[in-house]
Amino acid sequence: MTATVLLKSVDINIPGYRILRPLGEGGMASVFLAVQESLDREVALKVMAPALAANAEFTERFLKEGRITAKLSHPNLVTVYDIGSHGSIYYLAAEYIPGGSLREKIDAGLTVAETLDIVCDVARGLHYAHEKGFVHRDVKPGNILFKLDGTAVLADFGIAKAMDAKSSATMAGASIGTPDYMSPEQARAESVDGRSDLYSLGAMLYEMLTGEPPYQASDPFTVALMHVTQPVPTLPPEHAWLQPLIDGLMAKQPEQRFPTGEAFIQAVEQLLAAAPEAASIKDAMAGRRKAGAARLAGGTTRLVRVREGAGRKLALLGGGLALVLLASGLVWWLAAPAPEPVPPPAGPVAVPEEALPPVVHVPSPVDAGQRDLELMLTQADTYMEYGTTSTTDPGRRLVAPPEDNAVDLYRKVLEQDPANARARAGLTRIAEYYRERARKSCQRSLWTFCKTLAEDGLRAAPDDGELNALREQASRQAGG
Repeated sequence: MTATVLLKSVDINIPGYRILRPLGEGGMASVFLAVQESLDREVALKVMAPALAANAEFTERFLKEGRITAKLSHPNLVTVYDIGSHGSIYYLAAEYIPGGSLREKIDAGLTVAETLDIVCDVARGLHYAHEKGFVHRDVKPGNILFKLDGTAVLADFGIAKAMDAKSSATMAGASIGTPDYMSPEQARAESVDGRSDLYSLGAMLYEMLTGEPPYQASDPFTVALMHVTQPVPTLPPEHAWLQPLIDGLMAKQPEQRFPTGEAFIQAVEQLLAAAPEAASIKDAMAGRRKAGAARLAGGTTRLVRVREGAGRKLALLGGGLALVLLASGLVWWLAAPAPEPVPPPAGPVAVPEEALPPVVHVPSPVDAGQRDLELMLTQADTYMEYGTTSTTDPGRRLVAPPEDNAVDLYRKVLEQDPANARARAGLTRIAEYYRERARKSCQRSLWTFCKTLAEDGLRAAPDDGELNALREQASRQAGG
């Protein structure tokens, strides 16, 4: 049997799947609740947007990486069952997770206890995937889903992995993804590793605690730039005791972040064991456990998380059973009892050094000028990289607006450090970019456009002979 529905004027006809109803739609794909008929199970069927399906490079990478990703199996990752194509339709069938997304929970409001449980779940999934060699690249609330027992799971590994980290699809302001959770290296279109996902987890943690993303601006490009140039965000006073977690996840340099998801989880556990503010968090966890037990009355059996001290274990509650056999035949073993919790010491306590990220040097006044130069260079490099490589918005922020463009920023750096190699290299690349575009415009007799491009290039390299010649040629032709 086949299923046919209407999706943006494209008939979806995938043998072996019966579509029940739509679940959601985005710029990248539409998702349907469907039945995989061979196994008679419900799945989330993700159908790629026609614009992406028409991109041969993307579809080839999507199928290749998706098949590999389907081998990932972890309680905190959505399981991929099937990936393939039928005609011009590319699809992915994944585990159906019915408990909603983290976006909905953030909008409704989360307690600190709920927040820490969720981010630790996601960190576990990321740790497993990173050890297998996978980087997600799009960790955000919309990609965190919840099982009925409250377990948080990370979705869309196959699709995110199909993206080339150096392609324009991952650049700031592109139609795919959102810059609200983008690591600095991803915003600069550099190569990324698992620590980039951990940065995104930190941005998400900040939003879960405060209700707002860490950086906000009127356009996506500026938000991405803020991830590169702005300091690590500071939590409000009521959450200040959790600031080491934000610092260790959102450090601008990857080597200053928690190295793995497991290292982050250990830091959370040690904060809960040591910080005086954690007492109320533990009480809240205990209250949620009691509420969960009440919901199990009547013989219903489900998984409930239990945290004791700095550890964590899974227990099976309900119907007086401590252990059940699941329908799939998997056996869940009850964890060994945790030792009696040790009361926290009186007076102020410090988080153990091994739980924190590497100490970051605080610049002295002598360092301030160099730090400002570094910030200007980083901002200029970001503008230059985007403006010279973007296919959708070429030339953006290379020479305008005044004082906030790559050329002006490089000039400011050279005023303070005339021999600065990065600034000189950036101006050279911008001049080359405009020289090439002006040359092509003149060859096509687009004289006005050629003149404008040559003049923009001369802002980066006033003495460039070819740019001056192109401007003169275009001026003569336009005047004639």
